[in-house]
Amino acid sequence: MKPVHALFTALVFITIIPATAEEEKAQAKKAPAKNQPAAESPAKPPAVKPVDGGAVEKKFIGKWAPDPKAMLNELQKGLGDDPAAAAALPLIEAMMQNMAVSVDKGAVTIHAMGEKQTATYTITKVDKAANKLTMQITDDEGEGEGSATIEEKKDGSKTLTLEKDGEKFILNSITDSEFEKRQNAAAQAPLFPGLE
Repeated sequence: MKPVHALFTALVFITIIPATAEEEKAQAKKAPAKNQPAAESPAKPPAVKPVDGGAVEKKFIGKWAPDPKAMLNELQKGLGDDPAAAAALPLIEAMMQNMAVSVDKGAVTIHAMGEKQTATYTITKVDKAANKLTMQITDDEGEGEGSATIEEKKDGSKTLTLEKDGEKFILNSITDSEFEKRQNAAAQAPLFPGLE
């Protein structure tokens, strides 16, 4: 199992499994009657119309690192009382220490455990007042809508909240040297044996 895949599998397990059970319950309530014919699915969704991200996108472009405290709070919200999932939190926290994210125009790349994973984005809406971009995101899981909100702090630092499919990824701005340090540390042997 690849290291980045192991990280994302752990994150998905912790955050998606409880949500899947809720989704299945909701779908069971919305199930169509047996006598109704199934609706035909469209061949392909219409192409999104890109818009210029302007000054908001310029704030989005840069180097970022996970905010460990905020990310763990988000993960714990999805855990409920599952002790097995809670046991994985120290592993996830350790992986976040060396994770780095770079945002370039049209692409977001996550660097973790010697691997990198890139998603592309097309901006579909800009909310200048809220420093928020709405985007069409394409990654290994396919296409979906997401958003990026930038919070600028008085000390000049920034916090970026990426959202997709109801999940949040909270990042803090970092310097180029901190990014390089994290990227180099992420390329080293796995922190835990067996995560290769």
